[in-house]
Order: sequence, then structure tokens, then C-alpha cells
Amino acid sequence: MLSNVVLLQCRTISMQEYPTVVVLDLDYTIWPCWCDTHVSMPFKPLSKSRVRDKYGEELSLYPEVESIILELADQGITVVGASRTATPKVAKELLSLFHVGGKPAIKYFSSLQWGQGSKTKHIMKAAKELNLEDELRDGEFILFDDESRNKDVETIGCKFAYLPSQTVGLSRKHFEKGINEWSTWRGRKKN
Repeated sequence: MLSNVVLLQCRTISMQEYPTVVVLDLDYTIWPCWCDTHVSMPFKPLSKSRVRDKYGEELSLYPEVESIILELADQGITVVGASRTATPKVAKELLSLFHVGGKPAIKYFSSLQWGQGSKTKHIMKAAKELNLEDELRDGEFILFDDESRNKDVETIGCKFAYLPSQTVGLSRKHFEKGINEWSTWRGRKKN
């Protein structure tokens, strides 16, 4: 009987619906800082998952980010980075130093969009670059972000998933909640 319950749970998880594109903010979403003001280059790798900046500050990805990125890769989901960072060089360096599944995290991102302004601009630019404009219009994008002002992405067809805790960032709980909300939202959008 127990094995049937475990099998049913595995089937439920493997049948999870995913959007075509998951957009990840960087600061306070995948790591616990603003990379343009809280850390300074050069970075010294302490391990494949931890770095130290020039002033001795240590930084790593939030604990559950690696497993989420690996899950997205396993499911063939396109991952986009979108950040208002004023220091894209720092963000790129961190994504190159942090490893996910043995590879630099940057290798999992199909598009990286940086700069000031609304996340709508970042997402529309990524959709155009990746030839996924129809998928954006069809509601096949979701943005995970710690800033509620970015909810405006829903006006262009991207579901917004708010991450309420800067100490937790992108957690498994918030990831699954966001994906479930996206599924419901997209279902309403299509009807």
C-alpha cells in the first residue's frame, strides 16, 4: 500500500505543468544581496558554490536555487535572467563562478537582460531574442521576483510570482506556489 502512495506522488510531480519560460530576477531572488552595491570584485571562489569578495564578504546562491534550476533544465524549460543591476559585469561574474550541477550557473540561462527600467522591457527583449514572442502572448512566461512593483509584467502576458522574503529568496515552496498560480492564471487567460 505504501509503495502505491509513493508511486502516485511521483506521478503527480512528474506530470507538473511548466511554462515555456521561467524568468528569474537575480538580486534577492537567486542570491541574498544586490550585486551592484553589496559585494565588490574581484571574487575569490571558496568552492563551486561559495565566493568571497574583495572585502571578505561571502556569498552563495539561496539553498534551493540549484535544485530548481536543475529541475527546469531537466524539463527543458527556457530560463531567462532579468535584472535591474547597474553592474552587469558583477552579475555575469557571479553566475560564472556559482556552479549548478557541476556547470557554471550562467550556462543554464538562455538570455540575460540587464539594465534600468521595467522588467516588461527585459522580458519582451528576451522573448524577441529567443523567438518566443507568441509564447509570451499566450501566457507561457513566469517571472520570479522579490519586488512587487514588477507585477506589471502581467500586462504583457508574463505571470508574476512574488518572493516575499529576502532571507529566503527563491525557495521550493515559493517556486511550486508560483508554478501552480501560473497554471491557474494561464487557464483563465485562455478561456
